[in-house]
Amino acid sequence: MTTLDQSAGDGVARAPLWQRARLWMKRRSVSIYALTLTLILGFLAIAPAIFVEVPSGHVGVLWLRFFGGTVTDRVYSEGTHLIFPWDRVTMYDVRLRTDTRTYEAVAANGMSMTVDVSLRYRINPPAAGLVHKLAGSDYAEKLVHPEIASLVYEFVSQHKPENFYSVNRADIQGFLLREARQQFPVPPIDMQALKLAPGATAEDYASVMIRVEDVLVAGVSFPPLVRQAIDRKIEQQQIMEEYDFRITREIKERDRKRIEAEGVRDFQDIVARNITPEYLRLRGIEATRAFATSQNAKTIIIGGRDGLPVILNTGDDARTGTAAAASQETHTKEPAANGADEITARLSTLDAPPTENTAREAPPDTAGR
Repeated sequence: MTTLDQSAGDGVARAPLWQRARLWMKRRSVSIYALTLTLILGFLAIAPAIFVEVPSGHVGVLWLRFFGGTVTDRVYSEGTHLIFPWDRVTMYDVRLRTDTRTYEAVAANGMSMTVDVSLRYRINPPAAGLVHKLAGSDYAEKLVHPEIASLVYEFVSQHKPENFYSVNRADIQGFLLREARQQFPVPPIDMQALKLAPGATAEDYASVMIRVEDVLVAGVSFPPLVRQAIDRKIEQQQIMEEYDFRITREIKERDRKRIEAEGVRDFQDIVARNITPEYLRLRGIEATRAFATSQNAKTIIIGGRDGLPVILNTGDDARTGTAAAASQETHTKEPAANGADEITARLSTLDAPPTENTAREAPPDTAGR
């Protein structure tokens, strides 16, 4: 037995290296499988602590357990990053945020009122480490909203309640935005400026950590009784202005009527000077001729002066109206046949050419007549 084992050992020693490794793994295969499974399970267990995924619109702030705590001069950008399992990464949203708050303020006359303000702000991405170290995740409650509330109180205390009906909302927003940007100016780009100094506080670095984009005034509210009183005052003011406009309108209407009357007077003066009885008589003859040539059924009463119809009479009888009425009464008493013949004869003579006198003159008598 001893001789065989020794000869077998000498044979293995003389075998190639890969054969010896294969033989070794074959003898210890169970242990190797158990160790490999243990390593895989251990890796899967600590993988979430090693691989850190930073989502879109966020940055990661690294906290080192053994090397100084929070890192303030650099952050992790979007993507997957590898860290030690004993370290931690905190995510901060660096996208634009909007918060709406209602502030109770006191006006210049001591009356309380409410102002609704919407604030748009964001974290300066390189300064997320400072935010995490000095303020924490509730940085808005500690740094942003107290400053905005102070600005709202300051502005409201300088005005009376009724002024908020006349003051443009853009003026309020402009004041709040201008003052807010003085408190939170544009953050620096230099990373060296973001290094934390010894003994620094969150207020010292507020302008570096936060950037205010816009301040919007959503609404201003008053107590019900005050609001009703202001509404009535404004209503009466508008009524007074309406009366002023009415007076101005009536004055202009008076001027318009006076100008119109002057125009009518001038027109009548011009017409009275230019329209003579001869002109009216000519126009009457033309109208009578038009009546005669018309194909429509008509009745024309010719009883005026100069042989014109009654409606075209321009003589003295038309001015007084007395003689015209008497003439019309006389014509109505005449026989119907005579009146019709006279009308026909008068109308036929309007368009007929003048007739030549064809009768021969009588020779003078012996007496020379």
